[in-house]
Amino acid sequence: MADVIITITCPVCKKEFSKKAKDLRDGTVVKCPGCGEKTTIRGTMFTDMIDKLDDGRSGHA
Repeated sequence: MADVIITITCPVCKKEFSKKAKDLRDGTVVKCPGCGEKTTIRGTMFTDMIDKLDDGRSGHA
């Protein structure tokens, strides 16, 4: 399975950077490569999306 890539926009400097959705669990801290601002991921939206994709793919032979 290909990794789902999420584009994140820094709330401070507006630089865009990418992370794998499976790595964005609730409480994960991501650091902007542009300005160094740290942002904490809240909720399970990204990991839930991966679980749903995996469930849909496992149903097909």
